[in-house]
Amino acid sequence: MRLSRSTRFCFAVALAAVWGSALLAVPAWATRYAGEFLRIGVGARALGMGSAFVGLADDGTASYWNPAGLATLGERQVTAMHAEQFGSIVQYDFLSYVTPIGSPGKPKQAISVSLVRLGVDNIPDTRGLQIIDQNGNGKFDYPEDLLVVDESRFVFDSDNDVALVFSYARDVRSGLSLGGNFKYIRQWLGDSLRSNGFGIDLGVLYVGRNGLSLGATLRDATTTRILWNTGTGEFIAPSLRIGAAKSRGFQDRRHLVTAALDVQIGFSDERLSSQANLGAVTFEFHPGLEYWFERRLALRAGFEAQNFTAGAGLRYRKFGLDYAYLDHRDLDASHRVSGCYRF
Repeated sequence: MRLSRSTRFCFAVALAAVWGSALLAVPAWATRYAGEFLRIGVGARALGMGSAFVGLADDGTASYWNPAGLATLGERQVTAMHAEQFGSIVQYDFLSYVTPIGSPGKPKQAISVSLVRLGVDNIPDTRGLQIIDQNGNGKFDYPEDLLVVDESRFVFDSDNDVALVFSYARDVRSGLSLGGNFKYIRQWLGDSLRSNGFGIDLGVLYVGRNGLSLGATLRDATTTRILWNTGTGEFIAPSLRIGAAKSRGFQDRRHLVTAALDVQIGFSDERLSSQANLGAVTFEFHPGLEYWFERRLALRAGFEAQNFTAGAGLRYRKFGLDYAYLDHRDLDASHRVSGCYRF
């Protein structure tokens, strides 16, 4: 593939802006795991490929992976996903609506509204537990250190994290699109704790004519601040995700194979959970494969944080159904199901 000089320049400038913004925006006080529920991923298609989707972003989940991809969609789409993680302890849901806007002959544009929700029920609140001092000496020693407690004092709470995302994308030239998200984050923990936050994501996507596409997403570009009703605050540091995908068809495209790779770059010193690092900058690699037979039946595989993923998809007319499986070395496997309707 030979890109024109102007196209190469536009893409290089966009990537440089994304990279530079990330480096400048990270505050020293950024909270390491704030807003963690927004990193799980959405859409069984993308998740079955090891979350290697920033360089594709060609369906209704683009608002999450790379909002610039919304401009490539030629029809309205409704997408929904339900996932149960770690033995059904965690419930995770996604819902989105995408519609193209603008006039024929003008640059393609699209808008989207989406909702991400994570819920955990029956969380034991141990703050009211009374440790039984069996020895009567006022000390926490044997056998109290075996956590003998008055279980009648158990209180169970729930946690709900929600993000409402508004997205816009447009073509800036043939094959090159830009997009952005404005997101509102709301969290509830039990009956008394509440938090609110606002954030911005930016994305760029280039789709070539020979099946190669390149993308980048800067999440929380301005550093997202979350304020709790207790007066404390958390910060979500910017993170950069770059991706590439290459598709090739066989037998008049009856068979279509796509290889994709995403690299997640973090700036909040999460060395223990990353695969590689350069000082406080961490890297996670997400390779994925997708095979389509006549654009009706799909098989997928990939790796996410060294955990194997697999999936399948089915398309019938304007309907689509996808399933993803995520293996986990320490916890139970997770299953994700999503569906879409194009109209």
